[in-house]
Amino acid sequence: MKTSVKYSLNILALTVGLLVFPACEKGFLDINVDPNNPTDVPLTQLLPYAELGLSNALSMHSQGLGEPLACFTHYIVTRNNFNSYFAQGNDGAVGDPWDQLYSNSLTDLKQIIDIGTEDEAWHFVGAAQLMTAFVMGAMVDIWGDVPFREANLGAEKPYPVYDQGSAIYADLLKLADEALANLVKPSNVRMGNSDLFFAGDAAKWQRFGNTLKLRLYNQARLTPIYDDAAVKALISGNKLMAAGTDDFEMLYGNVVSPDTRHPSFIDEYTQGSPQYNISPYFYQIMQGKSQLNTIFKDIVDPRLPYYFYKQLTPTQPAQNAVSYRDGGFVSIWFGSLNIDPNEGFDQNTSKTLIGLYPAGGKYDDERGGAGNLNSGLRGAGFHRMLTYFTSLYIRAELALTRSTGENAEALFKQAMEESFAEVNRIATTASAPTIAKADIDAYVGKIIALYQAADNNRKLELILTQKWIANFGFGLEAYNDVRRTGYPLPFDPKTDNNPNTELIRNFIVSFPYPTTDLQINPNAPKTQRVIAQDKVFWDVN
Repeated sequence: MKTSVKYSLNILALTVGLLVFPACEKGFLDINVDPNNPTDVPLTQLLPYAELGLSNALSMHSQGLGEPLACFTHYIVTRNNFNSYFAQGNDGAVGDPWDQLYSNSLTDLKQIIDIGTEDEAWHFVGAAQLMTAFVMGAMVDIWGDVPFREANLGAEKPYPVYDQGSAIYADLLKLADEALANLVKPSNVRMGNSDLFFAGDAAKWQRFGNTLKLRLYNQARLTPIYDDAAVKALISGNKLMAAGTDDFEMLYGNVVSPDTRHPSFIDEYTQGSPQYNISPYFYQIMQGKSQLNTIFKDIVDPRLPYYFYKQLTPTQPAQNAVSYRDGGFVSIWFGSLNIDPNEGFDQNTSKTLIGLYPAGGKYDDERGGAGNLNSGLRGAGFHRMLTYFTSLYIRAELALTRSTGENAEALFKQAMEESFAEVNRIATTASAPTIAKADIDAYVGKIIALYQAADNNRKLELILTQKWIANFGFGLEAYNDVRRTGYPLPFDPKTDNNPNTELIRNFIVSFPYPTTDLQINPNAPKTQRVIAQDKVFWDVN
């Protein structure tokens, strides 16, 4: 299935290449305008446009939500305002994805639903409804109240109202049920390989839909939206994700023109000036030697050479004075913007890059060498948005906190093992060494020993910190978890005894609205969000 999906993506490159980076010059009115007139486009062409568009908008690149999300959750560090828990309504990584999702993906998905209903192409309808639920859920998680019920209605509602996040969540759960009903109907049109996620497999879409519902309930488990009976029915129904092949993910290609490569690979390996810096906080936790977060003290994570590619050997000199170095690992600290005396120095061929997992970059064999466009899988990586291993972490959390009847420890162990299996799958594709079973078992065994010795609060921290590590490349999951539970613990520059870092703002609890949308839409909120105070509805801590 994965091979055929990749083939589809490369074949479609000529028609969808422009979606790799969304246009920057858009305003609020684009929410209800479709300049491409998708009613004239077949469902089999609309579908991949919508799928690739939503993946790119949520992925980690300079015009994607994944960049600030990854910075706020301490996967990466950037040399911009994200370095200090700050975002503005005129930031490209705030406004561009908003436009991309409303003007392109959600518009296309609505057209698929409308045309598919008329043509009785029910599998297209069901898939589009589930993607709408996923995207709108993410937008609520990030912005709170957003346009939904009146969005994408064209001239009928040119200025859509902003719906309450809790009301949208309730609607999304109903929409998912409608989608699941449509996916079991006979469909007059086959999705086939026009479906970049599941190659037209309706059963996999159903598993994704049920898992998406479980994720929404878990997000809202501290609110009245949580439904204990519904959650237990989802778990006992045996229709959740059941294997890594059920993952909701985009597999990118390695074609250069038009560009089908993973957006993070493009930013890191192809331009001569890598975009990101790996967070030393994240790196040290995986090394088991962080003094700021000792949760996995002295436990070395075998995934390190798959996540991070060191361009330097331990003895090789860097281009310039460094801000942080450990052997061949070179990076910068969060909270150091305009403070670090070395921040202006070029480290393009010295700093550590995002590796083989998940961006299709290079496996770290400790020999160093500058990353380039021919490194590793040349960008044929995955953007994982809702995976089987994530569903296991969710179920472990619910078993621990809501007594669902499942064994939290067993699910936690299975989640870790499956996250390692995902790394080994991409390693095999790249002809890189795989992580030995003995090493996986030893690592997982040490974490489970910590779990068995912990109280329930510490158990939850262990589950969510491992979930954070496993979801490297998709910051939304950890961003939600931090706000819901406080875990994984965010990096606090006030505690690091580093004179070149400081915490000047509190953690950002929601994103600002795009400035142009507040200016143009009379039904938009009258004031901008206070990003350190205005919580989304499920953030009740």
